[in-house]
Amino acid sequence: MKKAMFMLTVTVLLTASLFANGTPEGDGGAAIYPDNVVEFVVPASAGGGSDTLARLILEIIHENNLVDGTMVIVNKPGGASAAGHAYIMGKKDGNYTIFTMNAAHALAARANKSIQDREFTPIANLAMDNVLLVAKADGPYKDFQGALKAIKEHPESILVGIADNLDKLCVAQINMETETEFSTVYFDGAGEIATALLGDHIQLGIFNPNECLGQIQAGTMVALAAFSTDRLEAPLDTVPTFAELGYPNIEFQMFRSIMGGPGMSPEVQQYWSDVMQKVTETETWKNNYIRKNGLEAKFMPADEYAEYHERMAERLYQMGNIIGLFK
Repeated sequence: MKKAMFMLTVTVLLTASLFANGTPEGDGGAAIYPDNVVEFVVPASAGGGSDTLARLILEIIHENNLVDGTMVIVNKPGGASAAGHAYIMGKKDGNYTIFTMNAAHALAARANKSIQDREFTPIANLAMDNVLLVAKADGPYKDFQGALKAIKEHPESILVGIADNLDKLCVAQINMETETEFSTVYFDGAGEIATALLGDHIQLGIFNPNECLGQIQAGTMVALAAFSTDRLEAPLDTVPTFAELGYPNIEFQMFRSIMGGPGMSPEVQQYWSDVMQKVTETETWKNNYIRKNGLEAKFMPADEYAEYHERMAERLYQMGNIIGLFK
């Protein structure tokens, strides 16, 4: 009898230990994660790129019954993602919080000394968003060489519209590699950059493909060069890369990924990594996100993404320091 009681006690303690460590599914299905509401935090306003990503992921999860539990999207805009990151850092149980991450937010988090960004839990990378240098179609610059010739003849004569510090880094790469000085002007989003470009207030602009593809297809804008390593897919397959133009060190892609809250257990981390992989394998994802927005499919599971994220966040931060972003 004592032996039986001892075995029962050990079993109960072991099970409790497993659940305490965040095992998604208990023995015999006694408890299946998520057994509480999971917040899908977007550190940005509704309607933006990160919000669109989160809502499509949630739609795919529901359509394909990938998660047996309740998920809600929580928008926390403000401070270039600082408000959202502070909200996530304040959650008591990281197992029930996931959030969107991208290169711009990674740079902001690494630069924000009040946020311990290394405590976030990498879950998966989903896609790479490309970057284009764009001009007005009926403007003076039909290709990058034309703009380069003009800026060398008249230094600081060309204004480039940018929306954030990542755009600034892209222009800084051009300046360093070509030994020129393209000047930058900040705008509140790609829409304002497009308006200024078409209104001849600036000469060039930095855009993601989905932000300017409609204008390019309409013939009002022209892409001079892509920051990608390889040429983009149609209809942008005619746009040369900077490497093709003789500048292999001018290269940039924005990663779009998912992370978890601080203290998320390895089991829950793997659970969400598996869910995100299933999301990226659906036709809805491929058609309504990757192809529709001109992105490059690039799934990385938790372990691979963790290494990549740390390397890229630190690289972006060091690049920002070099060009004086944080002064």
